[in-house]
Amino acid sequence: MLYEPRVIKDRAYWLELKKDALLKHASGKSLTLEETAAAIWNPDAEPKPMTAMGVLKIENKALAKLKSKLKEINIKNLDDVFESRSREYSKPVMPEI
Repeated sequence: MLYEPRVIKDRAYWLELKKDALLKHASGKSLTLEETAAAIWNPDAEPKPMTAMGVLKIENKALAKLKSKLKEINIKNLDDVFESRSREYSKPVMPEI
């Protein structure tokens, strides 16, 4: 069985990926997990960016916090935030806190 050759990711690779990821983000495109890790990487403080799994764990924690806060103020779906009639012209509704 043949394996694909492994790309050695040195500091120059990560710096180039960081530059490309920031340009991609500035143009409004979505970033992959590896690109996100490179974009938030501080090359002066860390030798290399975090792994894609590290970015995913941060994202999942943030979503869990957001879900719990929305649940606290009784927002379960979009109908709790927007008027349900004629959704395309509806106005946001402020929930009672």
